[in-house]
Amino acid sequence: MSFREKLARFFYGRYGSDKLNTFLLIVCIIILTVAMFLPVVPSYILRGLSVLVMGYCIFRIMSKNVDKRRRENAVFQKILFAVKSFFIRQFNRVRYIKKYRYRKCPGCKNHLRFPYKKGTHGVKCPKCGREFSIRL
Repeated sequence: MSFREKLARFFYGRYGSDKLNTFLLIVCIIILTVAMFLPVVPSYILRGLSVLVMGYCIFRIMSKNVDKRRRENAVFQKILFAVKSFFIRQFNRVRYIKKYRYRKCPGCKNHLRFPYKKGTHGVKCPKCGREFSIRL
């Protein structure tokens, strides 16, 4: 049996890499980069933290509990989507500030976008149907 076959047999059934592992590796690199510019004691603490992050990453790659790793990745993807969409929403608010204004519905707290027209306007929330007035 060749080394390649032994290696293939060893990795059979292992979870492998995913977006959470990629994120953990990037975090590890950032921690090590920051640790290079700090004094000795905080540097050792950050290096230890990066070793723990790297160890967890390797543990996830080598794990045979595929279902649990997939659930971890799904939770990470959900959190990542929420954070991304928040920042995209904030970016678009700034990007389109001349065209639109954003307000919350007082009933359901849904974010609503209105074309910018000065004055007081009566509006109806498309989600809950509540009617209210806004001043732009």
